[in-house]
Amino acid sequence: MVGLDLARDWEILSAARGDPTAGLAAHELQQILQRIGGRPIPLVAQARLEAPLFRLSYGQGEKDGFVWRIGPSEVHIDGDTPRGLLYAVYSLLEALGCRWVAPGKAGERLPSATLFSLAAEEAREAPHLPGRCLVIGHHAFLRDVDDWIVWAGRNRLNTLFIHATDESLALGAVSARHWQFRKGAALALARERGMTVEYGGHGLAGLLPRRLFRTVPQAFRFDGTRRTPDHNLCPSSVEARDILQRNAAAHFRAYPEADVFHLWADDIPGGGWCACPACREFTPSEQALMATNAAAEALESVNPKAVLSFLAYHDTEATPARVAPRRNVALLWAPRMRCYAHAADDPACPANTPHYPVTLEKQIAHFAGARAAPTRVFEYYLDAILFKSLLPPLPSVIQSDLRFYRRAGVHTVQALMTGPRPWVVPELNAWLFSRLAWNPDQPVEPLLRDFCHSAFGDQGADLLGYYRALEAAYALALDIVPEQRHLASGGFWESPRNPPTDMGDPALAPAEVLLRKAHDNLAIEEWVRRAGRHLEAARAASYPAAWEAERTSYHLHHAWLSFDLARVQLLAASQSGLGAPGAKTLLQEAYRQLGLVLAWGRTHVLDRRHRAHFRLQHHYFWRLRLNQIRGRYFAGRLRRFLIRTADFIRLVWYALQLRHAFDRD
Repeated sequence: MVGLDLARDWEILSAARGDPTAGLAAHELQQILQRIGGRPIPLVAQARLEAPLFRLSYGQGEKDGFVWRIGPSEVHIDGDTPRGLLYAVYSLLEALGCRWVAPGKAGERLPSATLFSLAAEEAREAPHLPGRCLVIGHHAFLRDVDDWIVWAGRNRLNTLFIHATDESLALGAVSARHWQFRKGAALALARERGMTVEYGGHGLAGLLPRRLFRTVPQAFRFDGTRRTPDHNLCPSSVEARDILQRNAAAHFRAYPEADVFHLWADDIPGGGWCACPACREFTPSEQALMATNAAAEALESVNPKAVLSFLAYHDTEATPARVAPRRNVALLWAPRMRCYAHAADDPACPANTPHYPVTLEKQIAHFAGARAAPTRVFEYYLDAILFKSLLPPLPSVIQSDLRFYRRAGVHTVQALMTGPRPWVVPELNAWLFSRLAWNPDQPVEPLLRDFCHSAFGDQGADLLGYYRALEAAYALALDIVPEQRHLASGGFWESPRNPPTDMGDPALAPAEVLLRKAHDNLAIEEWVRRAGRHLEAARAASYPAAWEAERTSYHLHHAWLSFDLARVQLLAASQSGLGAPGAKTLLQEAYRQLGLVLAWGRTHVLDRRHRAHFRLQHHYFWRLRLNQIRGRYFAGRLRRFLIRTADFIRLVWYALQLRHAFDRD
């Protein structure tokens, strides 16, 4: 043990040399130590003899490593880079007991003392993954983006990705208009923290305006029978290439702040590429990379240091073997349809292996062979669109995934944070991602205990048991087979007749899997009850406001898991024919549980726009399926028509409510 007495007349000597990140490191150390100890600690240009000193320094390396050492009258804090120095400061402050479990003052935990005993007199660390990225992907989070950037820096995330769209319905990304309003202050904060800045999303097709179809139809894709402006473009078309490059250059000039750009193909499961004679021999991956390379050529002329990503996602997961990436193109591997009950490389999971490890390995080898930019992975641990309004606790999966990505040679791992509502509690997955992206070899159990103590004040095992019980419940609910990796959608307006499916939808599971899950998933009820008992037991030892907020979150977990169990049992019964005894009762139970989810949203989602998005998400992905079953098995032709008509009207109403709704704070 080593002591540190803040009651002494400490000074801070910073060699910032004009670097804003090094200057921020000194400022953060000063301000937070003063708040902890209640005494002024001046920043000085020259140390006084005999005065106790925090001496800050940094090198000109390329990584974020650091070391700090505590001596009798001097604390030396050194970073490999200015950003490494900033992380060294936060590491020392954490050793004193500081934590930032959520953005803003509400998520800050600072001790109040002057005398500290530290477990070690020295800490030396370096990140296991060079890039650690927070992706802001919804209005609910862009509205508080300044606080999220500060939180990310304090938790050693070094990259900010603004996942944006120009579309009027900004439901799975932020509105580009809203970003224009927010970006001045946000960029200043990100640059002050030495962050890499990334920008974009599914914008590739927008570089070929659909209105041009009448004048240059040959620039658009051939669907096998005719040219159509529905999706993407014809990457073999000279006209398409010229228009794409011209508009891409204008786009890159409009966002000079970006170090990495993202211009992805349309967000559809497949079937959006060209089948003309010049294109039909190329796979979707190859066509997508041809278009990406064309845009990357324009990027090089506008911003030679910037990088453009190639999205390996849905039908572009396969290696684009016959097309080499340009050197300013980076592989972005996005395994959205994977199983989140298991790690991406878990050999016991047929939905994940061998498909995902093999495709990633082949993609990395292909891009490395062309000496392209370093590989990035786009992960979904914070995606409440994928997980339908909440985040299942995934401590074991996150750790195993990040170890796998490190072994595979991935440079940057990104976590998409999106969903129809802001979080009501500090989210375990967000905090764990930041910790484990720095070092995935850390034992998870102490990290969980640290989070429970920091977020809630609980030092016992009750909240730990709460999260582990929820993790076990979701491991059953999220367990999928390969058949469930495939999306199916006839389009937004066709959905009342053909309801969409999403990752893990039990409607896609084979009959034998549904029957097994209907039996095995009954254990979910006991895991949820166990989580509730642990949460109740933690009440007395927790901060009251934090505990109440977590109980609110638990109610949504309970309703969500109960609905999922009800729909699995309903769909399993359908395998025996819905005339089976109790089938209508199962349908009514599924509606009842869905009603509890929606009631939670009405009560706890405060912004009316977020509330409308919450309702739309559950209507689109959940209620439409129940209504289809109701219409098919329990209604006549007229009633079925009325159900579909009502669903269509409801979708129109939601779309009208949400059109451009997220363009402003």
